[in-house]
Amino acid sequence: MHLTSTVGSLLLLCLACLIKPPPPAVGQFWRKSVEDQWFSETLATRPSGICYDEKEVMAINPDSRRRQFSYCCNGYLNEGTSSNLKCVPICEEDCTNGLCYSPDRCECAPGYIWRDRKCRIM
Repeated sequence: MHLTSTVGSLLLLCLACLIKPPPPAVGQFWRKSVEDQWFSETLATRPSGICYDEKEVMAINPDSRRRQFSYCCNGYLNEGTSSNLKCVPICEEDCTNGLCYSPDRCECAPGYIWRDRKCRIM
């Protein structure tokens, strides 16, 4: 009886070695695609496009007459509000398959290179 249970255990062990676990799911929610990761990282390093200036305003307190204000720099367009600037660069070139990184400068997505004024596949 002891020999039979040992042979049975070995047989089960061999069967377990032959069964492969399923591959991990492709669309796991915590993993970003290469393109999504590139896009997020590129946006994080893109210049803000916000410029600052000072203006003299009428005020009762003479020490508080100079005020700083912010606006979108040249080559940027405000897609936010006047109180919450979201300055986005303007590119004259076609940045399809890429991202307008700064005024008139396209950054191509992975697998693409800048050629003939467009991001083209490598």
